[in-house]
Amino acid sequence: MSRAKDMLEEDISFEEYLNSIVENIDDTKVQGIIKKAIDIGFNNLSEKQQYTVKNGITDYIMNECPNCEEKIEYENMELAIFNGKCSTCQNDWDKNYID
Repeated sequence: MSRAKDMLEEDISFEEYLNSIVENIDDTKVQGIIKKAIDIGFNNLSEKQQYTVKNGITDYIMNECPNCEEKIEYENMELAIFNGKCSTCQNDWDKNYID
């Protein structure tokens, strides 16, 4: 999870998010298809390629917070995965347990 700080304040696309995680993917086939998605757009991949990408990045996707069910945007996803919750829930936790 390398570029979370750089992306916190930006609205990023799925392809930009893929670009931030591609080097973390061990499967070279999945990595190659991700690079293609970055170049031509995820929606321009075949259904089979889209399926391969979706299954290959499950460890890097958190669509919603497991605590409050808030939607996680791509620019916050790496941090949410690291913390296991959205930024709102993390801030609440910090206020209650760190202060």
